[in-house]
Amino acid sequence: MAKEFVEVEVPALLFPRRETLLPGSRLTLHLYEARFLALLEDAMKRTGGLIAQLTFLPSESSEEEGLTVNASATLARIETVTREAVGARVDVVGEARVKLEGIAGREPFITGVFTHVPQMGDAGTYVPSDAELAQVKEVTDYIEGAVRDVLLLSARLLGDAPSDTDVESAESDAKDEDADDENTVNEFDDASFEGIWTHKEVGDLRSAMAWVDAPSVTVERIEAEVTMEDADWTTVPEGFAHSPLTRAERLSFAVLQVAPASTPTDLQKLIACRAVAMSTDHGLMDRLRLGVSVLDDQLQTLRAKVALKSLGNSINS
Repeated sequence: MAKEFVEVEVPALLFPRRETLLPGSRLTLHLYEARFLALLEDAMKRTGGLIAQLTFLPSESSEEEGLTVNASATLARIETVTREAVGARVDVVGEARVKLEGIAGREPFITGVFTHVPQMGDAGTYVPSDAELAQVKEVTDYIEGAVRDVLLLSARLLGDAPSDTDVESAESDAKDEDADDENTVNEFDDASFEGIWTHKEVGDLRSAMAWVDAPSVTVERIEAEVTMEDADWTTVPEGFAHSPLTRAERLSFAVLQVAPASTPTDLQKLIACRAVAMSTDHGLMDRLRLGVSVLDDQLQTLRAKVALKSLGNSINS
């Protein structure tokens, strides 16, 4: 039987759909209006710093009144709050998809009633076959190899690059069918890659990949009112590890980050892909294939830009 998910009331912020905060992505907000500062205080005192990001669709005509709000929203966790002379700077990280069941209040800020969006592996969801699980592993292995290549090529483009041999080796490893499980993004913890993280987009990708293996924060974990100070969302229990399906779910969102070499066309495609990823009409394999498509486009663009940079350096020398 399908699981009945608990309904939880959470303060919410409203954004245009193009600014969707995906699970695993980060966002810095500057809150200064009284209603938003009241929302911040409520979240810090009542939901352990958890808020929801609602998104709305653009009006189809100038005569259309009101906003069409997406039922699929993002549960976000307030990570840090920095008080400023005017308002506060708030760093948040997307944690999970949630479903908007209804609006509980509008004053002084929006409060919504949300439920957890089930993912493959949850009680009552489809149980994949061994062949399907093998397919998920094959795609996730490819994605992690492609992420490694994106980071290495980005380093070359930004001038913080490892040697040509290292880059060529990484690209070869990502395509090597016999590569072992250690050939993943976790290798970027090595000190030799410290210089990569000076560029925001690259840092965002690395951060999202680290989030993949962090504990899940879902709306159901708000069992009672809890302050942000007392909430314990990110402590990693000893021996903790996600199931392969849960990890694949998290990876499918984490890879939809902006690449340093993204063109306006790339960004428009990414916005469209994020909208599809947030939709409950699409499943895990759809999102993983979206990630493959985005990464392949990024790699093509990065390789071209790195080649042009190398050519320019050769001519100048």
